[in-house]
Amino acid sequence: MDPTSLRRSLDRLREPAYTGENRCWPCTVVNLVIVAVAGLAVSRRDRTAGGAVVAAGCLLVRLRGYVVPGTPRFAPPLVEPLPVDFGHESPDGVGSDSLAGDVDPEAMTAALVEAGTLEANDDRLRLEPSFRTAWEDRTATLRELSGERLASRAAAAAPGPAEGAFHDGRVLVAGDRDVWLSRAVAVAETAAVETLADRELPAGLRAAAAGPLRTFLRDCPACGGDVVETTLRNCCGGPGSVHGHPERSVLACEGCDAVVFEFPRGE
Repeated sequence: MDPTSLRRSLDRLREPAYTGENRCWPCTVVNLVIVAVAGLAVSRRDRTAGGAVVAAGCLLVRLRGYVVPGTPRFAPPLVEPLPVDFGHESPDGVGSDSLAGDVDPEAMTAALVEAGTLEANDDRLRLEPSFRTAWEDRTATLRELSGERLASRAAAAAPGPAEGAFHDGRVLVAGDRDVWLSRAVAVAETAAVETLADRELPAGLRAAAAGPLRTFLRDCPACGGDVVETTLRNCCGGPGSVHGHPERSVLACEGCDAVVFEFPRGE
């Protein structure tokens, strides 16, 4: 295989949601142990095959974050009792997933305008005032919940059957599509879904709308402070201090640095 084809094949294997700044070290450690045990077992019969198993497993862990299906569900609680800091906790909001999957922005905007959640004024969109008030009130309520109760509410807000768990300051919503949410994002999106349900927005649109609605946040879901547009920096001076994304535009809290929305690169 030529280098270009090999690079493309490796790129197809990559899973950014679980690698780089988003890597879950408990998941990584557990999978490396599993790979080592599997390689040792195979090498008892064939040392070459055992080495191949270890090499392939390590490559997959590097590219995808883990090789065993469902790892994000069981790895963090499995290693939590150990007296070792795996560095799983990250700045609130950085690398957070979303309850929303792939969303058609135009279709979502049209649906929210039709539902009266968004208003168009001079070619600019803004939240309908009564929706904003209801969403902010619900956000303030969820902000006070324990991690476990917040995880349960977030799972109920997911678009399909899911279970919620709270590990290292982050919410895991485990279902057809496992997602890790920062506490700030979990509060904001769960509050959005519940408020949209009160307005009888179709169930299939609520979770999809939750991510885009975060661009309208004024108050921090984590602490109630002011949300401003700023950047992630690779040194002091910006929330997150994420080396992989220097100068990336985000919405973040002035007070606690919680990142509530990351703008796509290039925008």
